[in-house]
Amino acid sequence: MLTIRCTLLRSTFEGGSADNPRVAEWPPSWMRLFSALVSVADEGVDDDLLRVLERSQPPDIHATEALRPAWRAAFVPTNRTEPTTHTTLIARTNSERGWARAIPRSRQVWYRFPALDLDPEERDRLTELCHRVPYFGRSTSPALVELVDEEPPVGHRLIPATAVADQHAFAFAATIRCPFPGSLDALREAYRAKHLEGGAGDPWEIGVGIDYGTEQPAVVTEEIVAGPYPTTVVLSLEARRLDGRHAARVTYAFRQALLARAERQIPTLHGHHDGDVVQCAVLALPFVDAERADGHLLGVAVAIPDLPADDLGVIDGALPGPGEVMEVTTGPLGVLRFHRISALDASRAAWGLQTQRWAGPARSWITALPMVFDRFLKRGSDIEAEVRRAVVNSRLPEPEAVWVSRHPLLRGAPDLAPGDTIRRPTDRAVKPYRHVALRFPRPLRGPVVVGSMRHYGLGLCAPVTEE
Repeated sequence: MLTIRCTLLRSTFEGGSADNPRVAEWPPSWMRLFSALVSVADEGVDDDLLRVLERSQPPDIHATEALRPAWRAAFVPTNRTEPTTHTTLIARTNSERGWARAIPRSRQVWYRFPALDLDPEERDRLTELCHRVPYFGRSTSPALVELVDEEPPVGHRLIPATAVADQHAFAFAATIRCPFPGSLDALREAYRAKHLEGGAGDPWEIGVGIDYGTEQPAVVTEEIVAGPYPTTVVLSLEARRLDGRHAARVTYAFRQALLARAERQIPTLHGHHDGDVVQCAVLALPFVDAERADGHLLGVAVAIPDLPADDLGVIDGALPGPGEVMEVTTGPLGVLRFHRISALDASRAAWGLQTQRWAGPARSWITALPMVFDRFLKRGSDIEAEVRRAVVNSRLPEPEAVWVSRHPLLRGAPDLAPGDTIRRPTDRAVKPYRHVALRFPRPLRGPVVVGSMRHYGLGLCAPVTEE
């Protein structure tokens, strides 16, 4: 085993990534350290030692987190003597230069080679090489590089993916440049081409990217509970920006349009049955739970239960084909155009229009649109018990925890008025409604929609990863 410790003599590391010089390379790559050793080595004397290092397995890297402040820029002399050709500040012979910085919590970076063994003579030569390195990164980042016998501190350890036997236990963190057999010759050739011959050549482009990350302990996978809607078809709203408070009116009109387009009437669409049929749910998809979320409608989704092939054919025939447009007349809102998102377009669609946005799976769910209770509440009714009742009636498991609020719990979620929770203006009976947060005993696959207006999208929940 061999360990090299680099101690920054200032609190800031300056050195840009090879992929993007405006972003600091943190942690500093093994290729950067190898390049520093090459720069101070005696050509022809230390080559055998450097070739051993370039052929070694990539090391474990121990480095704490670091802040990455903005790109730092300054004007520096160019040493050019030819006259300027511009007319702004014509006497200036300076040019702007910039570099990226990282401010780590600890100034020490450790490189640990578990499988690399050197004989005493090689260790002495490597120790001498390390002591010659004056800086790490740019010349503005002086450092002390040492070959040590100590173990790195526990934690903040990144390991190469090649060191993990079970790739399912590997959690990717970053791609880090490492030397490869032949890196020594490539570095020296690039240096000669760029600095001695005045040609093209960039030493910072040399290196092979190795995936680094952490090894996760084995976990027992929880059984995922399937919701009542295994299939979801998403349509985006074209050329309109509708307030989320119109959700129920839009989904009612869309459902009526589906009924009109269907080749025959089936209970899962029209809703007249003895209670044993799972109805399709038309969901309005609001823009919620994001920094700039304002609750406007992105489109609609048709959540389809498990049905016989004939009934699925009826629903598919009522919907537009992938990439096609369906026009829906929505009374005072006018004619709305809905574009069915194809499989090709799905990955490029807005996050709120992707099925996985509303599918989870997750144990915790929060309403993006408020749920409407199944019945009118009496004075002193147990609100949480009524929520549990509504969830179970929605063909979902009983939640183990319930939180109820009169106001939205997600950023940007619409705050509906009582008149916004009915399908038509002529509907007089307005049942109570609330925003809720639900936590289930096991992960649940969505879409999750609860309450008496679930078939019109009210009670649509978004999965949350942090409880």
